[in-house]
Amino acid sequence: MRVVKSVPVEDLEGRGSIKDSDVTRMRKAFEVDPVIQEGEAEAMLRLNRSCPVQAPTWSSFLTDAIADYLLNQSGPEGYITLDKSRWLVGKLATDGWIANRAEFDLLVAVLGRARWFPLSLAAFALEQVAGAVVHGYGPLRRGHGAGLGAGSAQGAVPGTIGEPEIALIRTILSAFGGESVLVLTRPETEILIGINKAVAGRRAPLAWTDLYARAMANVILAENGYAVPPRAVALRPSVAENGEASIEEQIAVSLARLRHEYHTQSVEERALARLERQRIEIVTGEEMAADETGWLTERLLASLRPAAIETAVLAYLDRECLIGAPGQRLGIGWNGRAA
Repeated sequence: MRVVKSVPVEDLEGRGSIKDSDVTRMRKAFEVDPVIQEGEAEAMLRLNRSCPVQAPTWSSFLTDAIADYLLNQSGPEGYITLDKSRWLVGKLATDGWIANRAEFDLLVAVLGRARWFPLSLAAFALEQVAGAVVHGYGPLRRGHGAGLGAGSAQGAVPGTIGEPEIALIRTILSAFGGESVLVLTRPETEILIGINKAVAGRRAPLAWTDLYARAMANVILAENGYAVPPRAVALRPSVAENGEASIEEQIAVSLARLRHEYHTQSVEERALARLERQRIEIVTGEEMAADETGWLTERLLASLRPAAIETAVLAYLDRECLIGAPGQRLGIGWNGRAA
């Protein structure tokens, strides 16, 4: 019989429910013996999936237990290594998709507590949100588990995105790298580009325009020699109050503080940023492929059908003299044609 600190898991699975009294018993048992074995962590995750009726206290207890197991019970403390990441994904996902919203919330909570974690795990979490936005499936799809806030159902309709999905994307992006001054990576940016293509056919919420514009600016300015701020600053919400504002007006509000947040990167800062990236790779055990120099700027300038937000971001950065050498500002149009 599978047990978690003397609590018989099979009994709970048999009745399909987890009561407050069950949570209290397990919590007290962990207070006596705080060490979590791998089998116990696996049993709790199986219990979560096999018991559709759950006491309100169960979710927070499960998150605390799994986070403690991953971040504190084995070294390096506070980090999710590639091996830990593979274990977690293997327990939560089937064919690349997390089973339900409760388990997705657990993943996001664990990422928020980790100092660093592999880029592949960040991309995996982002793809779960992208699945709902682009295709209408995944752990955020309509009616799929508890925790769906107001507006979440909108994100389940293919080609639409709601405020909760936008908040989740910002949370995941901000969590990766922690307090490090790490520019958005190409895998993360590619997922955002795919989401923006999916929602471009409808008027997206102001919060999405703001987040996507700030993300694009982060990568483009880094490509143009700027030192980036911590992600919590780079992606901080700044939304125009006027919902009828033009895309250009929205972008101007979103990017108004770039001069205060970014500055020309020194040789020393460039070296430190490279060392920080290497340190994350060493600690997590996952190498991050170096992004091709200027890949995003070149792609946007070469695009025959750029998205409205992308066009407005480049135009704003050019107009404010934030990109392009002095006297050689971007005076070319899309695909290299004269503007």
